[in-house]
Amino acid sequence: MDAMGAGPPGPLRGFFEQFGRPSGLLGHLAGYLMSRTDADDRWVVELLDVRRHDRVLEVGFGPGLAVALIAERATSGLVAGVDPSDVMVRQAARRNRAAIGQGRVELRPGTVSTLPYPDAHFTKACALHSLRFWPSAEDGLREIHRVLAPDGRVVLALRMRRAGAGRFDPSRYEFTDEEVANVVVTLGSVGFRDVATRRREICWQTITAILARR
Repeated sequence: MDAMGAGPPGPLRGFFEQFGRPSGLLGHLAGYLMSRTDADDRWVVELLDVRRHDRVLEVGFGPGLAVALIAERATSGLVAGVDPSDVMVRQAARRNRAAIGQGRVELRPGTVSTLPYPDAHFTKACALHSLRFWPSAEDGLREIHRVLAPDGRVVLALRMRRAGAGRFDPSRYEFTDEEVANVVVTLGSVGFRDVATRRREICWQTITAILARR
């Protein structure tokens, strides 16, 4: 399943794609906008139920808000992340400088398609609003399944498309109920179990979280 859908054409499309792989001046602006609120990050971290010794992977960590929140809880564990944007790697590294210096956080440029970690390396994993920009949802979820330990938990956060979104509406980059159902099916097909969904209104936007276990 290819998670990427058609979005606004021309300059608008170029701007909204910055949220998938920020670069240049527009990338810095995208990072600033993403760091304006951490309410959805806090909800995902709560759903992950991060414990002191957990080893947690975030795919597409953006400006590093969730990384910082997870590191506050996994005080004797590890928080690792991959993001395809060098701009985001630098922003997140600045935000998490102290934890990186303590060896509790490591951030790398990279994509979900080829995670640079061995099998069963993490106890938990998450992806906040990055799934839409993965080259292949199926391949990415299979990779996350590979690097999770048995009974490991994954949480995916998806922004829901508002009703009546038009051709030039940025919410075309967001998810419909049908697309959420497809992600649930794909999780099962690559080996995840106990798949469940949660939904919450955050800052006037509907967020769906999909939870599953390896």
